[in-house]
Amino acid sequence: MGFDRVKTILDTAIQTWQTTAGNDNPADLSGHGPSFSWSTKANLLAAVGHGKRLIQPEVIGNHRGAEANLIIDLRTGINGPASRMPQGGPYIPDPQIQEIQDWIDGGCLD
Repeated sequence: MGFDRVKTILDTAIQTWQTTAGNDNPADLSGHGPSFSWSTKANLLAAVGHGKRLIQPEVIGNHRGAEANLIIDLRTGINGPASRMPQGGPYIPDPQIQEIQDWIDGGCLD
């Protein structure tokens, strides 16, 4: 699996979130910072959310993907359930989160 699949999972999550009643449409991600993006692999690897890198370099390619802040944020929330992303749900299904984790474990290949 490559970055295109990861991007599709994240894009679909935001599209689903935006169409859920009570959520912003379009989603306002500016609170994460002006450069927050997953439009490219480089952007995702540099992205910061909640003041922390989404994918820390030290967890890439060594089967520590479960420790990536992105994975924690998608599964449980980096600061607990209230911070789980996307905020308030609907959340990314566990098998798709696992795909992202596997991509990180595999070295974040193109």
